Amino acid sequence: MLFVAACGGAATPSTAPAPTATAPGTAGPVAQGTWSVGDTSKATVRVREQLVGVSAPSDAVLVATGATGSFTLNVDGTFTSDSKISFDLTTLTSDQRDRDRFIKMDTLRTSQFPKAELVPTKISGTVPASGDFTLTLSGKVTIHGTTKDVTFDVLGKRDGANLTATATANPTWRFADFGMTAPSVPFRVVSLVDEIKVVVDLVATAKG
Repeated sequence: MLFVAACGGAATPSTAPAPTATAPGTAGPVAQGTWSVGDTSKATVRVREQLVGVSAPSDAVLVATGATGSFTLNVDGTFTSDSKISFDLTTLTSDQRDRDRFIKMDTLRTSQFPKAELVPTKISGTVPASGDFTLTLSGKVTIHGTTKDVTFDVLGKRDGANLTATATANPTWRFADFGMTAPSVPFRVVSLVDEIKVVVDLVATAKG
Protein backbone atom coordinates (compact mmCIF):
# COMPACT_ATOMS: atom_id res chain seq x y z
CA MET A 1 0.00 0.00 0.00
CA LEU A 2 2.17 2.57 -0.53
CA PHE A 3 5.75 2.15 -0.26
CA VAL A 4 7.92 4.42 -2.05
CA ALA A 5 10.54 6.99 -1.43
CA ALA A 6 12.77 9.42 -3.13
CA CYS A 7 16.00 10.79 -1.78
CA GLY A 8 16.59 14.44 -2.42
CA GLY A 9 19.96 16.11 -2.70
CA ALA A 10 21.82 19.10 -4.04
CA ALA A 11 22.25 19.26 -7.80
CA THR A 12 25.74 18.62 -9.18
CA PRO A 13 27.15 20.01 -12.41
CA SER A 14 26.62 17.74 -15.39
CA THR A 15 26.60 17.94 -19.15
CA ALA A 16 23.65 15.55 -19.28
CA PRO A 17 20.12 16.95 -19.67
CA ALA A 18 18.35 17.69 -16.40
CA PRO A 19 15.75 15.06 -15.41
CA THR A 20 12.16 15.94 -16.08
CA ALA A 21 9.10 15.14 -14.02
CA THR A 22 7.42 11.87 -14.86
CA ALA A 23 3.82 12.20 -15.98
CA PRO A 24 1.23 10.10 -14.13
CA GLY A 25 0.69 6.69 -15.69
CA THR A 26 4.14 6.52 -17.35
CA ALA A 27 7.14 4.50 -16.34
CA GLY A 28 9.58 6.28 -14.05
CA PRO A 29 12.53 5.64 -11.76
CA VAL A 30 12.04 4.04 -8.38
CA ALA A 31 13.95 5.74 -5.58
CA GLN A 32 15.03 3.47 -2.76
CA GLY A 33 14.48 4.26 0.92
CA THR A 34 13.42 2.95 4.32
CA TRP A 35 10.20 4.01 5.99
CA SER A 36 8.70 3.60 9.47
CA VAL A 37 4.96 2.95 9.71
CA GLY A 38 3.06 5.45 11.84
CA ASP A 39 0.57 4.36 14.50
CA THR A 40 -2.11 6.57 12.91
CA SER A 41 -2.28 4.11 10.00
CA LYS A 42 -5.49 2.07 9.86
CA ALA A 43 -7.12 -0.79 7.97
CA THR A 44 -10.84 -0.64 7.13
CA VAL A 45 -12.84 -3.77 6.32
CA ARG A 46 -16.32 -3.74 4.74
CA VAL A 47 -18.69 -6.70 4.38
CA ARG A 48 -22.27 -6.46 3.05
CA GLU A 49 -24.86 -7.80 5.48
CA GLN A 50 -28.63 -7.99 5.95
CA LEU A 51 -29.64 -7.67 9.60
CA VAL A 52 -32.84 -8.96 11.17
CA GLY A 53 -35.45 -6.20 11.42
CA VAL A 54 -33.68 -3.92 8.92
CA SER A 55 -35.37 -3.31 5.57
CA ALA A 56 -32.25 -3.08 3.40
CA PRO A 57 -28.70 -4.49 3.42
CA SER A 58 -25.81 -2.32 4.54
CA ASP A 59 -22.07 -2.51 5.04
CA ALA A 60 -20.59 -3.73 8.29
CA VAL A 61 -17.54 -1.50 8.67
CA LEU A 62 -14.73 -2.53 11.00
CA VAL A 63 -11.51 -0.60 11.57
CA ALA A 64 -8.20 -1.95 12.91
CA THR A 65 -5.44 0.28 14.29
CA GLY A 66 -2.27 -0.46 16.24
CA ALA A 67 -0.05 -0.42 13.13
CA THR A 68 3.66 -1.20 13.45
CA GLY A 69 6.53 -2.06 11.13
CA SER A 70 8.82 -0.69 8.46
CA PHE A 71 9.65 -1.31 4.82
CA THR A 72 12.66 -0.77 2.58
CA LEU A 73 12.17 -0.21 -1.13
CA ASN A 74 14.96 -1.13 -3.52
CA VAL A 75 15.74 0.78 -6.70
CA ASP A 76 14.29 -2.06 -8.82
CA GLY A 77 10.87 -1.77 -7.15
CA THR A 78 11.29 -4.77 -4.87
CA PHE A 79 11.32 -4.73 -1.07
CA THR A 80 13.87 -6.13 1.33
CA SER A 81 12.91 -9.41 3.00
CA ASP A 82 12.52 -7.79 6.43
CA SER A 83 9.80 -5.37 5.24
CA LYS A 84 6.56 -5.94 7.14
CA ILE A 85 3.48 -3.99 8.24
CA SER A 86 1.25 -5.32 11.03
CA PHE A 87 -2.18 -4.34 12.36
CA ASP A 88 -3.53 -5.32 15.77
CA LEU A 89 -6.80 -7.18 15.06
CA THR A 90 -7.82 -7.01 18.72
CA THR A 91 -8.47 -3.30 18.07
CA LEU A 92 -11.18 -4.02 15.46
CA THR A 93 -14.25 -1.92 16.15
CA SER A 94 -17.51 -1.17 14.37
CA ASP A 95 -20.79 0.45 15.39
CA GLN A 96 -21.94 -2.72 17.20
CA ARG A 97 -20.08 -4.15 20.16
CA ASP A 98 -21.72 -7.57 19.82
CA ARG A 99 -20.53 -7.83 16.21
CA ASP A 100 -16.99 -6.88 17.23
CA ARG A 101 -16.92 -9.51 19.93
CA PHE A 102 -18.22 -12.25 17.62
CA ILE A 103 -15.83 -11.42 14.77
CA LYS A 104 -12.79 -11.35 17.05
CA MET A 105 -13.66 -14.42 19.09
CA ASP A 106 -15.30 -16.70 16.50
CA THR A 107 -14.23 -15.62 13.00
CA LEU A 108 -10.72 -14.23 13.43
CA ARG A 109 -9.86 -16.01 16.70
CA THR A 110 -7.71 -13.08 17.75
CA SER A 111 -6.68 -14.79 21.00
CA GLN A 112 -4.63 -17.14 18.80
CA PHE A 113 -4.02 -14.90 15.76
CA PRO A 114 -3.92 -11.31 17.06
CA LYS A 115 -2.27 -9.67 14.06
CA ALA A 116 -2.78 -9.17 10.35
CA GLU A 117 0.56 -8.89 8.56
CA LEU A 118 1.46 -7.55 5.14
CA VAL A 119 4.84 -8.41 3.62
CA PRO A 120 5.25 -6.20 0.53
CA THR A 121 7.27 -7.73 -2.29
CA LYS A 122 7.12 -5.39 -5.31
CA ILE A 123 5.57 -2.25 -6.75
CA SER A 124 4.83 -1.33 -10.35
CA GLY A 125 3.99 2.20 -11.34
CA THR A 126 5.28 5.73 -11.24
CA VAL A 127 7.24 6.96 -8.21
CA PRO A 128 7.79 10.73 -8.30
CA ALA A 129 10.32 12.56 -6.15
CA SER A 130 7.41 14.46 -4.60
CA GLY A 131 3.69 14.91 -4.98
CA ASP A 132 0.96 12.45 -5.93
CA PHE A 133 1.53 8.97 -7.33
CA THR A 134 -0.34 5.81 -8.31
CA LEU A 135 1.02 2.28 -8.34
CA THR A 136 0.19 -1.37 -7.82
CA LEU A 137 1.57 -3.15 -4.78
CA SER A 138 2.11 -6.90 -4.65
CA GLY A 139 2.73 -8.82 -1.46
CA LYS A 140 1.62 -11.48 0.96
CA VAL A 141 -1.00 -11.04 3.69
CA THR A 142 -1.27 -13.35 6.69
CA ILE A 143 -4.55 -13.48 8.64
CA HIS A 144 -5.90 -16.25 10.86
CA GLY A 145 -2.64 -18.16 10.35
CA THR A 146 -3.10 -18.33 6.57
CA THR A 147 -0.97 -16.49 3.99
CA LYS A 148 -2.31 -15.29 0.62
CA ASP A 149 -0.73 -13.47 -2.34
CA VAL A 150 -2.49 -10.11 -2.74
CA THR A 151 -2.39 -6.93 -4.79
CA PHE A 152 -3.43 -3.40 -3.88
CA ASP A 153 -4.26 -0.36 -6.01
CA VAL A 154 -2.45 2.53 -4.36
CA LEU A 155 -3.02 6.29 -4.40
CA GLY A 156 -0.37 8.17 -2.46
CA LYS A 157 1.51 11.37 -1.84
CA ARG A 158 5.03 12.15 -0.76
CA ASP A 159 5.79 15.42 1.04
CA GLY A 160 9.39 15.56 2.21
CA ALA A 161 9.98 12.78 4.72
CA ASN A 162 6.25 12.10 5.02
CA LEU A 163 4.39 9.50 2.98
CA THR A 164 0.63 8.91 2.96
CA ALA A 165 -1.20 6.38 0.84
CA THR A 166 -4.55 4.65 0.45
CA ALA A 167 -4.27 1.04 -0.71
CA THR A 168 -7.37 -0.85 -1.89
CA ALA A 169 -7.22 -4.64 -2.19
CA ASN A 170 -7.93 -5.66 -5.77
CA PRO A 171 -9.38 -8.20 -6.23
CA THR A 172 -11.41 -8.34 -3.04
CA TRP A 173 -11.01 -11.27 -0.62
CA ARG A 174 -13.22 -14.10 0.62
CA PHE A 175 -13.33 -15.62 4.08
CA ALA A 176 -12.12 -18.99 2.78
CA ASP A 177 -8.98 -17.31 1.40
CA PHE A 178 -7.73 -17.18 4.99
CA GLY A 179 -9.23 -20.41 6.28
CA MET A 180 -12.24 -18.68 7.85
CA THR A 181 -15.98 -19.32 7.67
CA ALA A 182 -18.28 -16.41 6.85
CA PRO A 183 -19.98 -15.22 10.07
CA SER A 184 -23.41 -16.65 10.79
CA VAL A 185 -25.39 -15.25 13.70
CA PRO A 186 -28.92 -16.69 14.07
CA PHE A 187 -31.66 -14.16 14.87
CA ARG A 188 -29.22 -11.30 14.16
CA VAL A 189 -27.94 -11.66 10.59
CA VAL A 190 -30.25 -12.76 7.78
CA SER A 191 -27.55 -12.99 5.14
CA LEU A 192 -23.99 -11.92 4.41
CA VAL A 193 -22.09 -11.45 1.14
CA ASP A 194 -18.87 -13.47 1.10
CA GLU A 195 -16.74 -10.58 -0.11
CA ILE A 196 -14.22 -8.72 2.06
CA LYS A 197 -13.33 -5.21 0.91
CA VAL A 198 -10.12 -3.94 2.48
CA VAL A 199 -8.65 -0.43 2.39
CA VAL A 200 -5.41 0.46 4.17
CA ASP A 201 -4.65 4.09 4.99
CA LEU A 202 -0.91 4.26 5.53
CA VAL A 203 1.12 6.99 7.20
CA ALA A 204 4.90 6.54 7.11
CA THR A 205 8.04 8.56 7.77
CA ALA A 206 11.40 8.19 6.05
CA LYS A 207 14.26 6.94 8.23
CA GLY A 208 17.57 8.74 8.30
